[in-house]
Order: sequence, then C-alpha cells, then structure tokens
Amino acid sequence: MMAGLGEVEFVERWFRTRLAKIDAQATDIRISSVERLSRGVSRETWSVATTVCTGGTWSARQFIVRRDHAAGSIIPTSLQTEFDVYRLLRDSPVPTSTALWFEDDADWYPDSRPAYVRTHVAGDWKLPFIGSTDEVHDEMRIAASKEHLDKLALVHTADWKGLGFGDIFAVPDSPADCAENLIRANLSLLARFQFEPSPVLAESVSRLIQSAPRDCPQIALCKGTNGHGEEVWSEGRIVAMSDWELAALGDPAYDFAQIQEMIPEIERDGRRLWGLPEALSYYYDRTGIEVTVERISFYRALYGLLQFLYTHHAAAQVRRQETPSLRFVWNAAEIGFHSEMRLADLFGSAPGKVRSSQ
Repeated sequence: MMAGLGEVEFVERWFRTRLAKIDAQATDIRISSVERLSRGVSRETWSVATTVCTGGTWSARQFIVRRDHAAGSIIPTSLQTEFDVYRLLRDSPVPTSTALWFEDDADWYPDSRPAYVRTHVAGDWKLPFIGSTDEVHDEMRIAASKEHLDKLALVHTADWKGLGFGDIFAVPDSPADCAENLIRANLSLLARFQFEPSPVLAESVSRLIQSAPRDCPQIALCKGTNGHGEEVWSEGRIVAMSDWELAALGDPAYDFAQIQEMIPEIERDGRRLWGLPEALSYYYDRTGIEVTVERISFYRALYGLLQFLYTHHAAAQVRRQETPSLRFVWNAAEIGFHSEMRLADLFGSAPGKVRSSQ
C-alpha cells in the first residue's frame, strides 16, 4: 500500500499490525500525532505520539521512526546496520533506545521506503552549562564530563563478541590491528560507490597506514560520534546513548578523538581542575584501559577519511539525481572540500601548509 509517514491513519494501521512488537500485553493503540523532527542530517527522524491499551488501561507512549531521505542517506552505513546496533545493545548495560522492529514488509513501507521503529527516551540533548566559562558551573561541567566517561566505559567494556557485534562490523585481527582494520573497513565501504579517483585520499591513506598505532590494549565496541548533542540527558545522567552511525570495533581512543565538548579544560588561579589528562586518568580507573594522547591524535587525523567517505557518498547520489537535494549538494561540495583539506593536512599540502619532504 502506498501511504505517507505523515498520515496518522496509515501509521495507526501500521503500528496496530505490529502491536505485539511494541508490547506483548497490549491490545490496542491509537496515534495522536506524527511529526518529523528537525535535528539530524544523515537520515530522517520522526516522532510518533500514541496511547497504548494494556490490561484495559490506556497510557501515553512515544516512539521514533528512522528512515533514509527520499534521495537516500548521507552516510554510507546502512539503515539496517543502524537498527542492528540498537537491537544488539538491548540486553547490554549501555543505556539506549530500545529497537522494536525493522519493517521488512514492502506493503507497510511508509512512502515505499524501509524504516525502523524504536522507543523514545525522554530527556534533552542540550546541556546549557557545558560551554560556560563561569566558575559557578565548574562542578557541573566536571560532573557531566565524568558521567559521559562512565557511559563510554560501559560501551568500551561491553562484551561485543557475546552481543554479536562481530556479525555486523569488521573485526580487527588483534588489538594491534585496530587502526589499520578501521582504514581497511572504510576503504572497502568506499569502493562500493566511489566514482572517481582521489590523489589526496590515496596519499593521506598511505600516511595514515604508516603512522597507524599498534599499541592499542584491547578491541572494544566504539560508538563513533559522541558527546554533547549526541546523547540524551535527564537529571544530570545520560539515559540514552544516541547516534551510532560511525560505530565500529576498534581502539577506545577512536571515541576520545570524537568527543564533542565533554572534556572541558578548566583551570582556576593557575590550578588545573579538569581536562584531558584528568579525564584519561578517571577513565582508566574505571576500565583499566589506557588511552594515550598520541592515539587520540591519530584518530583525529583519521577523521578526515571518515568525512571523505560520507561526503563522497553524498556526491555519488547527487550524480544520480536529476534535481538533487540541497542537503546532499552541500555535503558533497562544501563539506567534501573541507574533508580533502583535512586529508591534505596529513602531508603538508593544505592551504597555508608547506609540504614535508619526509
């Protein structure tokens, strides 16, 4: 059947058909609203407000529907893989939204596009105080940083083998292989849609392989993009780790390289209160995993490869579209240019840089 995700009547029929996946004890469901959320670039996110009848009692519940844009996804990671991450984490200590179902019946595809449904976790992504330089917020900023590190520790110490992540992600041959495995996995993914050669990419990948660290202590489940704006907070705690699009198996330093704002540098009257050294020490005390500044620096440099991957993926889709979306064009052109500048910086060829002879 052809129906849109914005059509309440269709969504109600769809959810009623999948009621057992929502709650095995539920007997009925009513949809009060379906709304597309503005946050997020790579895919569409929709909020579905409902009331569910269980044991004769109606209660309000909210759900999230995720799907690709009509033109596809900005990132090359599949929608199925995104769903699988939530599915595999369901019985782990890591707080996440609960994956309910991936719609595999084309008759129920909203707008003829695959989608999956997960629970909504109440909270907020924004911490108004995290960027403050006012001394009054120091303790709050440090406490939030520690909370984030505690949750990263849960991710990194999760039993990724037992949970099944080896079935959906490339597995390094050993801890020493983590960095090169990540490079290989991304190049393998790129090969599926790359439409033109990139000398900048070729040279930078060569440099990355040469400098890849081999002192990673263990293979861990890594989240990828993380930090402020990427998790759901409530009453000072992270209640859901969100945005797993760059998740991988590898070095925990990979995640530290992508932390957004959650390790603030705080110094008062010449005395250090918090920063990266303190955060790494705090994290080690909780995990026993040593993360070095050198490995973090490597993965920050490697982010240029990840950025090239998704911008080139966007460009590949622009080439196939008669009237491409501005969202895709912007990622393909402007962000794509920045990704190449980031990569060129690895061998001294970015604007304003002098190329090294080494």
